[in-house]
Amino acid sequence: MEFYGLSAALLVYVAFAFDVSGFLARDELVLRALMLLAMVFYILYYLFVAEGPLWEAIMTDSILMLVNIVMIVIIALERTTVSMNSDRVRLYEKFEMLSPGQFRKLYKFSHYAIAPNEVILSRQGEPVKRLTYIVDGTASLVKDGERFTMTAGQFVGEIGFLTGNVATGDVTLQAGSEYLSWDADKLHEIFAKQPALRTAMLAQFNLDLVAKVARGVPMGPAPATA
Repeated sequence: MEFYGLSAALLVYVAFAFDVSGFLARDELVLRALMLLAMVFYILYYLFVAEGPLWEAIMTDSILMLVNIVMIVIIALERTTVSMNSDRVRLYEKFEMLSPGQFRKLYKFSHYAIAPNEVILSRQGEPVKRLTYIVDGTASLVKDGERFTMTAGQFVGEIGFLTGNVATGDVTLQAGSEYLSWDADKLHEIFAKQPALRTAMLAQFNLDLVAKVARGVPMGPAPATA
């Protein structure tokens, strides 16, 4: 049989070409899009190759197409900020080493707040129980009797969080400051299950450490980044 004047056999060759192109693609989204096109041509082939449609093959390929479409939507959402409101996008833009999907996962387990009063984030010599990111505002760091100012865009407690060491200074967040914080134990659990998110956050921590060195903010022992 023919499809718009073309041999039905040609449809399977076109589908095969998309299959091969998909297997050569290194990007998962491109691969799935090409495989989806291949399935479309396979279904057309099953419609016209015989006297009647091959419904069993059409049904199974249609189910595979539906699954593939769902996965394409999920991957696309992972890479875009479409599902975020403007305030969430504003926060995401501060985590430049994370993808939108990774930030969504990180934000899901965070505590967001604007400090009504001063908030003590860490005490020197005590375990680091929470990791904090200053979104806006300032915090004061007192270490060995010296006082320093920490500004927006900096993490508090990241070295203790990574190394397991105690806090090396007293950090107090000023009233009116905007911040995100995470329970340290819970975050370690998440990183253990999602190594890609851990790797992205390590890269984010490295950016933060470089900025702190540039500003002269004192730090404890350097964390492992591998």
